[in-house]
Amino acid sequence: MTEETTLSLRISSLYAGRSLLDFHAQRFKYQSSEKWRLEIGCGKVTVNGKAATADYLLRINDIVAYSFVHTEPPVDLNIQIMHEEETFLVANKPGNLPSHSDGNYIRNTLIFLLRQRMADRGFRGAIHLAHRLDRETSGIIVTAKTKIAHQSLLRQFEAGTVAKEYIAIARGVINNSSFEVKGFLVPDQDSCISIKKKVVSDDGAGAKYSATAFEVMERFASSTMVRCRPVTGRTNQIRAHLAHAGYPLVGDKLYGRTDDEFLQFARNVRAGCYDLLPWLETPRHLLHASQLVINHPISGEPLAFNAPVPEDMKSFIRNNRRAWS
Repeated sequence: MTEETTLSLRISSLYAGRSLLDFHAQRFKYQSSEKWRLEIGCGKVTVNGKAATADYLLRINDIVAYSFVHTEPPVDLNIQIMHEEETFLVANKPGNLPSHSDGNYIRNTLIFLLRQRMADRGFRGAIHLAHRLDRETSGIIVTAKTKIAHQSLLRQFEAGTVAKEYIAIARGVINNSSFEVKGFLVPDQDSCISIKKKVVSDDGAGAKYSATAFEVMERFASSTMVRCRPVTGRTNQIRAHLAHAGYPLVGDKLYGRTDDEFLQFARNVRAGCYDLLPWLETPRHLLHASQLVINHPISGEPLAFNAPVPEDMKSFIRNNRRAWS
């Protein structure tokens, strides 16, 4: 998808007093400070509808807008609505679709596409994510259609009262029938990849406690299908926990891989090349959010949702069963 895009936001007290250049360079680090200076100088950044200089000092409630020609990477648009009520909606997210805008993804996101689909049906309210799934993780995701429902669902996810279950395909043959990973997730200081996490035993600065229970479902020649029950809900938790146990996800570009391999993947994506790299088994990591139990955001009634394993994972399982038999 390539088209003219304009992003705008209202300046809060947090950013008031900063120069227009500093605001963009610090807030939106996907472009360098020099690149932002050029964009501002070319008139692509406006304040309150008018061209502004790089040293303009922002004020509270200024409307800053950035216009550019944007090319988004291809995604899987096959979003399935599993359940819908007046106050919330449950969807089955495909395996190559971000939950929300991030980096090059703005319109090609689950929440943007859901809002667009609902608007086409005449819905005029807001839709908000109650939680998130990684771009490559498929499965159940819950959104709220009212403010009250959103607050109720957020409280449930934050309190850890939502029961979640995932199906994963891990690299390597796991001998134990079940195991658990517990520990604190922290940025991996041994990696140059800022988003990469690792599991440590102590709760130092910025550490977040995490725990996941794993159960082997089926073993193949060089991989294992695993049921994952996260007790906590940290970013990248299952991926980091499986890698910590020595069995990273099949298809994972970040965990269980070297920094050079991940950076090679990232460079290809930035260049618009989506060919499968020789060291990758599958186009996406094989992780699927298969079950979710929440309390109804209004009545409090327990509600359970199940999403079948998607076709790409089924195909991998079938092929590995044949190779193993």
